[in-house]
Amino acid sequence: MNNYLQILEDSLKKKLAILEQIEEKSQEQALMLRDSDVSLQQIDENMDAKARLIEELELLDNGFEGLYEKIREELLPQKEQYREEIQRLQKLIAQVTEKSASIQALEARNKAEIELVFSREKKKLQSNRNALSVASNYYQNMNKVKNVEPQFLDRKK
Repeated sequence: MNNYLQILEDSLKKKLAILEQIEEKSQEQALMLRDSDVSLQQIDENMDAKARLIEELELLDNGFEGLYEKIREELLPQKEQYREEIQRLQKLIAQVTEKSASIQALEARNKAEIELVFSREKKKLQSNRNALSVASNYYQNMNKVKNVEPQFLDRKK
């Protein structure tokens, strides 16, 4: 039983470390979004890195839940015997929950910022399309002007 509890504790420590990495990436993203010269590629790379970390987190979470379900029935009758280990696990779970809440708040702020960045980029694209359209129309009209026949003829001979 001690080995299982140690595995659960290690899993929670790894989960906390991954959450800290996700928080760092989210803070990097917040800084990027405040920069007016940020490229969409930089934002995309940051989001990909966070997605990989989240996948790792989900694997750890699934493993933790599976192991806990496996030992729960044996652990509950003996919880006084493993009181210290359970308290350490509870403390780690509280830290994980706190870190998760902090990340969720940061991500909510980032979402609002990223919507502004996307809106700004969309306006730039529309402006570029309009400029291209105007230039194309101008070019077509100028090509027609070259082939205009004289309008007035002097018929005096």
